Amino acid sequence: MAEPAAAYEPLCDTGQVISSIVFGPNISRRLGTVLGINVLPPGKAACTYRCLYCPLSPFLELVGSAAEVQGWPSSASVARALTDALGQVRLHHELDALVLIGNGEPTLHPELGRVLHEVKKARDVLAPGAEVVVFTNSSLLWDRRISEALSNADCVVAKLDAVDEDLWRTVNRPHKALPGLKDILRGLKELRKNLSSVGSRLIVSVMLLGPPKAGRGNASERHLKALSSFLSDLGPDQVHLETPTASLEPEARPLTREELVEATLYVSDLLGDGRVFALTGTTVPISAGLLRTSRGMEEGARLKARLPEDVMVLLTHGPGARTRIRILEALIGRKMNCNQLAKAVGVSWWSAQRHLERLLKAGLVRAVPFGRRTLYTITQAGLYALMALKRGLEGPGLPARLL
Repeated sequence: MAEPAAAYEPLCDTGQVISSIVFGPNISRRLGTVLGINVLPPGKAACTYRCLYCPLSPFLELVGSAAEVQGWPSSASVARALTDALGQVRLHHELDALVLIGNGEPTLHPELGRVLHEVKKARDVLAPGAEVVVFTNSSLLWDRRISEALSNADCVVAKLDAVDEDLWRTVNRPHKALPGLKDILRGLKELRKNLSSVGSRLIVSVMLLGPPKAGRGNASERHLKALSSFLSDLGPDQVHLETPTASLEPEARPLTREELVEATLYVSDLLGDGRVFALTGTTVPISAGLLRTSRGMEEGARLKARLPEDVMVLLTHGPGARTRIRILEALIGRKMNCNQLAKAVGVSWWSAQRHLERLLKAGLVRAVPFGRRTLYTITQAGLYALMALKRGLEGPGLPARLL
């Protein structure tokens, strides 16, 4: 393997082709202050995908295996470069993470397991507070050796833009030598098991695109439903939904901020608000729970002096109003079945079922099929109603718990 021309360059980031092994430190939206490790041949860009939205797309070589790439830095080269860089950086910065990311797909490296071993050795001595993180497009996870090598990382950020074969080929434009999407999805599940067995984290990153004038985007309700179902089965620690800030190609339309929020809330309905995050601009990941609460507060502020009459009656009149409000409160940020709700609010199953039927009819809760069971979650309308009540827009008769 060829030795790199440069071991460390501080003034580089992943928006350009990097000519060194180590670069930064940079500020990562997800991870804080990070030092980047480019295990691709310095000055060359190679990847198994040529994604519609990738800023390196015009410069990279589309490859199907490591054998198609020349000039890989050896694991010893990576170790030397990282040790040298950490010796300099640690005097000025406290690092949160050491991140394998750079000129393409890092899991192409033929010595990936050994590279990660060397990175962790250097980390333990020179930056013990930093996580070792790998960003991957997931394309090689069908190879069990890759999945096993990645279990050496503290965290893996794995791309998953599509669970539909045609969409995958449209958005990610994979090399023809790669197996089908089903094999890659199986590999992602295997990776999850491997990481869980050693206490490491899995973050799934989804880049969402709106539909162009001709063709399909991956942010349609149909695809988001299929994606959410797969992610629910996968069980990652977090899911990050984002959209490109700009597009090099007309087929890749970025979502508006509102569209991204809608997609985030849709996915979180099945996975839970605490695991789903939106990334927009330069902000850190914003949880679906915060987005939901913020939207509810904004909508509540816009509501007029009165809620719709049927909603007002349902939530403020009669002996069951207090119970229905408690059911809505119990469903904020979570999904529960009827038995769980009955226990949470202290009523019988039959009573909870009757109140749910009325809340469903009013559009304040939504039923979510989950195998043979039915779970319930609060809708935006339900959250808006609670926010309006909390702000006192209805005046007298409100339960004290809301005021």
